Amino acid sequence: MMAKANRNEEIISQAEIDNLFRINEFIETDDKSSLIEELKQAILNSGKLELAQWQSLRGQLGEIEALIPHIDLIIKLKKEAQ
Repeated sequence: MMAKANRNEEIISQAEIDNLFRINEFIETDDKSSLIEELKQAILNSGKLELAQWQSLRGQLGEIEALIPHIDLIIKLKKEAQ
């Protein structure tokens, strides 16, 4: 029988777990489906994407660029906490 979770404990939902797995798939450097590998393949096969798709990709990369300072801050704070 499962014990009840302590009310002070945070419970992660299945959706959050799935999201974390998706993020990890993109950042794994040895994985052929990493974000960088996907971008390299898109560039190598540039003829397979339409202009609208390239524009959409660039827009999404712009959103990632905007998040980089926040990611850098998280890295800095986690390093300092160690």
